[in-house]
Order: sequence, then C-alpha cells, then structure tokens
Amino acid sequence: MIHFPIHRLGPLVLACVLSGAICGCSQPRASKVPVTKIQFLEANDMQQLSHVGNIWISEQPSESDLIWMRDNYVSLVIDTRTRDEDRGFDERAYVVSSGMKYRSRPLDISQDFTIGYFGELRATLRSRKDVPTLIHGESADRPAAVWLTYRVLDEKVPYVQAFNEAKLAGLENEATIRLVNQYLLENGVDISVDTGNVVIEAVDGPDEIIYNVSPDDSKDSGSSGGSTSGSSSSDTRTTESVRD
Repeated sequence: MIHFPIHRLGPLVLACVLSGAICGCSQPRASKVPVTKIQFLEANDMQQLSHVGNIWISEQPSESDLIWMRDNYVSLVIDTRTRDEDRGFDERAYVVSSGMKYRSRPLDISQDFTIGYFGELRATLRSRKDVPTLIHGESADRPAAVWLTYRVLDEKVPYVQAFNEAKLAGLENEATIRLVNQYLLENGVDISVDTGNVVIEAVDGPDEIIYNVSPDDSKDSGSSGGSTSGSSSSDTRTTESVRD
C-alpha cells in the first residue's frame, strides 16, 4: 500500500466526485449505472482512511491526524467507539480545542439497538451532506457500517454496490455486517442479492488509490476477480482482493 507524506495532500487533490446518476434500490435498471469514486488514502498516521464526497471514514485518529483532518476542512468528528475503549488521549477535549465539534455515538456490535442508532446518524449525514465530516472507530469497520445505511437508504445506491463500497472503506466484522443488514432488512432492503455482482476498478494515483465501483451488468464477467485491464495503472479486482 502506498504511504505518502502529509504535505503532498491538498484540498484539490482530495476532492472526490460521485459521477453518474444515483439509482434507486427498488428499480436499479431504470436509472443510469452509477460509478462511485472512493479515495483510499494513507495520510499522516492513518492506515485506514477513505474519502467519498464530504464524508471521511477512518480508524482511530491520533492528535496529529485530527489536526490534519481539520486542515482539510473537517468540522465534525463522530466517534463510534464505546466510552470504555482506550483512545490514548482525551479525544473530545482535543477535538473541541482544535476548533471542531465532537459527537460520541458509540456502536456496541454485541447489542441489537440499531434502529434508533443508524437513523440518528443518517439524519446527521443528510444534514451535513455539503460539510466535511469524519466518522471513525477503532478500525474503519463501524463507521463504514454507518455509511452503508446512508448510502442505501438516503442516497439510493443499490445494496450490492453500497455493500462493496463499505467493504472497501473498512467494513469487515461479521457481527457488524449482521447488525447493519438487520437494520437494512427492517427498512425494506433486499439483502439476499449476490454481493459479488459488481465491477471494482482500482486506479493508482500519485497520492491515493481511487476505486471505481459500479454494478456488473454481465453475469459472466468479473467472476475471477484477478483479471487486469490493458492499462498498467488500473485493474479490476474483487472486494476481497482489492485491499490486500
């Protein structure tokens, strides 16, 4: 994985575009096929950091990471870790003293209380769609789950595509996947679809890897996940292999 110094990243480099129309979950074939561009970065001390639009998804940031996020216009930090998890510093105090807002929204994946939890955070993301926001956990697993619910229910991205996007962003724990799928199922989302029916193209940039995710209209193509395109700077891979 590429590691690069902080000074090479500026707001222009970090601009991430969602191109194409976002189609509805119930009628994906009636709309244009969306292509999602996800930037996966290794910036400062963070090894898990993804950027889509104005939403940042990451592992636990350090003090210097938080300053880096502030300098990239993040104004709200949402912490999905429980209060008894050790962060190594007083994160709330540090975030506030750095000029950002801090919200503790712990997600305990051992508990089934997701209806109100995900609904509240979806409302926050809707209200801040034009404002940079960081969601983090110990790893990127829990924040990616939050983002998945927002992608499917609010941005109307088909589940098969959004699920793979979330896995690229860090969703991996089976218990977390069970909780988020339970919530989506309760909200009328068909989660029984083949989640392998997507095309993921990874393009290596100078300072990041950009993943282009789109539904696979061909049932027979992309099944091996290891084929490469003609370009040396991009290739199509499966979600499981693309981040290895």
